[in-house]
Amino acid sequence: MTVGNKPKQLGFTMVELLITMGLVSILAMLAAPSFAQYIKQERLVTTANQLSSVYRYARSEAVKRAQTVTLAKQNETWLVQVEQAGNLITLRQFDSSYEAVKADIVDRMIRSTGELNLQSNILITDNDANTVDYRLCILRSGQSWLSKAEENCA
Repeated sequence: MTVGNKPKQLGFTMVELLITMGLVSILAMLAAPSFAQYIKQERLVTTANQLSSVYRYARSEAVKRAQTVTLAKQNETWLVQVEQAGNLITLRQFDSSYEAVKADIVDRMIRSTGELNLQSNILITDNDANTVDYRLCILRSGQSWLSKAEENCA
């Protein structure tokens, strides 16, 4: 028998657990809207980068093949096409992975020199005022860049 030396009990009391759970739930409620906003913004950025990548691919194919490459709009899809033996062959296509994100794609032709028939100013948006929309700017010379939508193309 030991007098005055009680064995220590390990663990948490119910009150400690309830306070911790309350604090965690309050922090989760504060972070959830911010996280949802982050996901929306990342969807826009991903779509803009994919669209830019498809354009750069089309331009490099035009130069590599030394022939005109067509960027054809078909519904909400951008097709990279070349003519071979009188038939149009689709090399690649761009589809927005997210239904809420839209891109104002247009028909364009890229010459074998990498130049375009017309410059392009393609808006990528989700029509949400809380996110930053983007713009794919393509000059007739073939140069392209992504910028925020409010900056517009030069």
